[in-house]
Amino acid sequence: MSYVLRAVFGPDLVTSAQHQHFKSAAAIGWIFSAIATALVVTAGLQGIRAKVTDRAPWTTLGLGVAALWLAVMFVGVFAPVWVTGTDPDRIPFWAGLSVIAGVILTVILCNFLKNASFQPVESTAGSTTATPTTAVESAAEDDTVQLRRLAQLRDSGVITEAEFQAKKDELLRRI
Repeated sequence: MSYVLRAVFGPDLVTSAQHQHFKSAAAIGWIFSAIATALVVTAGLQGIRAKVTDRAPWTTLGLGVAALWLAVMFVGVFAPVWVTGTDPDRIPFWAGLSVIAGVILTVILCNFLKNASFQPVESTAGSTTATPTTAVESAAEDDTVQLRRLAQLRDSGVITEAEFQAKKDELLRRI
């Protein structure tokens, strides 16, 4: 949407004595919008693959990208135009820089969310080292790990409080 509004309402590049108008925002802006869209889709797919159910990173991604490209649109439409020469050429310099800055800031936002929130959950079983214990201690540790996982599922809303309590009671009887 930002691209369409910039292309329609953005200032034209005006050159030569005949004052030829060229919609530079429409001609070159689409590639930067396509790159930004690909970055957001890639970040979103990583979040889907990581099964992120928390709303905060999704809200940050949506509102962050929307605010960022809204600002790019306003700069592209309302920024001053560079006027040169006695037969003035009008160059919408800031309109071109705004889309480049928009892509750079979209990269930063998407990479931040990918690294902070959209990483796949690593299993704790593979990262622990094996220590010699008795079978009873091992079973108790497995039950406590399972209890922690159940609490995480409850906190994220995957299971209800009643389901959590039932499974917790069963695990505590085994310990």
